[in-house]
Amino acid sequence: MKKFLLSLCLCMAVGTVVAQDLKEAKLYVASFDAEYMEGMFGTIYGVSANGEYAVGYDDFIGSCAFMWSRYTGKFEVIDLASMLMDVSNDGTAVGNYWVEVPGSQTGAFASRPGYYKDGVWKSLPILRDETALVEAVGDSDDMNGCATAISADNKFIAGYISDTYIYKLYPALWQLNEETQEYDLINTFENIQENIDMLDCPVGWVVRDMSDDGTILTGFSEWGSGARSSAVLINGEETRLTCLKDPMVVYEETGIDQMLDAEGVANVSDNGLYFAGYYVASANGSGLAGWTWTQDQESVAFVNEGQVLTCVDNNGVAYGSASLMGAASMYKDGKMTALRDLYTWETPAQAQFSTIFATSTEGEVLGGIAMVGFSMGSIQVPAVLVTNPRETDAVEVVKGNENSVYMASGWAFIGGEYNNARVYNVQGALVAEATEGNIDMNNLPAGVYVVCVDGVAHKVVK
Repeated sequence: MKKFLLSLCLCMAVGTVVAQDLKEAKLYVASFDAEYMEGMFGTIYGVSANGEYAVGYDDFIGSCAFMWSRYTGKFEVIDLASMLMDVSNDGTAVGNYWVEVPGSQTGAFASRPGYYKDGVWKSLPILRDETALVEAVGDSDDMNGCATAISADNKFIAGYISDTYIYKLYPALWQLNEETQEYDLINTFENIQENIDMLDCPVGWVVRDMSDDGTILTGFSEWGSGARSSAVLINGEETRLTCLKDPMVVYEETGIDQMLDAEGVANVSDNGLYFAGYYVASANGSGLAGWTWTQDQESVAFVNEGQVLTCVDNNGVAYGSASLMGAASMYKDGKMTALRDLYTWETPAQAQFSTIFATSTEGEVLGGIAMVGFSMGSIQVPAVLVTNPRETDAVEVVKGNENSVYMASGWAFIGGEYNNARVYNVQGALVAEATEGNIDMNNLPAGVYVVCVDGVAHKVVK
């Protein structure tokens, strides 16, 4: 899966207007130790419509999915070798996970779009059946898509799936079958598949978001040259919002070297009325701009260059960052305002709430990243801001990393009390577990392992 350019750390100072009478908010930041590079790192990509859950994944150690609960205020590791991209009101999360291919004689693994519920991953239907998948998979790098959005009531899941043989990505919509309580693949948008198959590049259409009724899918669509265009599918009809014509075609017709829309993504509010996103005009990150759009607009409305919009709520308020990895901000009535000018919250001294990637329906709960500095630069830590705290919210704003983990003589020594410790290998398999004391790993082969102590990941080498 291609990563968004927002994983780059390009900080630019942008002035804001200081507001009076700041409201109190509550910031939750995952446990980390910047000095020893231990803890949970990564990004929040999805917040439930009711604001009770937030999910994301950490690709610093390896794809490691996690979930935040408003009730506990904690970030818990869900699964290694997986990603979570969105979550419904009851905590059902969607994303991508790795499974051993059924019937494979070589022990091949393949990634599958799926949903995580009640502690179990379940696969979503893809383009080819299991027999064809076995024949196609030759190694563990095969990618069969990702579920990226789920409706508040679990009725619809959206994402993208690939044709295993030609590695083209197609938008996909799954619907819950009330009789079987399983999801059926109801649409792969055949009307645009022909255009995808004609691409010279190996990608296609990547879905990032969905309206709650499943009628609108948003993300980006690629041109034959590989240039990307923020785009939407409304009742199956495609509308491109940026990079309206393939830059290579423009160059061939006019001789004008138009900059590529090297990155770009569209997002939609749950009610389907508002759209927001960003695009990057070149691969080095220059020409960055956020935009907003509604269906009655002839063209998108761009915000100032350098300001990023990544999501939008049901009131048309968009969120993102006043500068790339700068300060978490909101865009309302044509004005970008840093949240620090509207709210006050406690935060670790070395962490800065930087970019918002997801919002609840009414904008009460915002998920994204906090930037943490360390000796070699900075790194992303998942963060959630609750702008309207309530008495039932968790008391702790930030939970410190209380446990230390180190390897010696084949044992994983765990300092401090804990409830549960799990040891995973680099393939994401659980290889040891304990509820107290240290863990004997002498029977395990030499290599890199991840020890998750009460949801906090520690990387060790045996």
